[in-house]
Amino acid sequence: MSNLKLRIGIISAQNLAAADKTGYSDPYVVFRVDDKKFTTKVIKQTLDPVWNYEFEIPIGADKMPRPFNVTVWDKDTFGRDFLGEISIPVKNCFDRNAGGASDGIPRHYNDPENHPQWFSLNKRTEKSNVSGEVQMKFGFIEEHVRDPQQYIDAWEQLFGPM
Repeated sequence: MSNLKLRIGIISAQNLAAADKTGYSDPYVVFRVDDKKFTTKVIKQTLDPVWNYEFEIPIGADKMPRPFNVTVWDKDTFGRDFLGEISIPVKNCFDRNAGGASDGIPRHYNDPENHPQWFSLNKRTEKSNVSGEVQMKFGFIEEHVRDPQQYIDAWEQLFGPM
């Protein structure tokens, strides 16, 4: 499994900060990995958006991405407002897919045991108006679902023991 594809799902967010006078925001997510940028659609007038946005990146010993950078923005007529950010080291992207804080293992994206994970948004400065969390899902994508042990073995070859 030298050339793996990692599917990333930006599913939803909850309890985001209100950035507009209406008491809501028009949130969207920008996900950056190395020199690539993926952007969800804007969901208007909500603090609990659902994006269900998925994309894939190649991953392998020669293609080890830097940490995933996830930023939530509020779209405005002129510009945007910062709603929070998350940095996820690639080697930790499966940590929470079993429901706990660090009991997850690498799995196929569509494995029924591969659960979406919640990540709390962080501030950039003390003054940042930030609240809430983003729900994401990570998993390998292939024609067929392998035994999780094969994904664990491949992951450990890239990152060392879990």
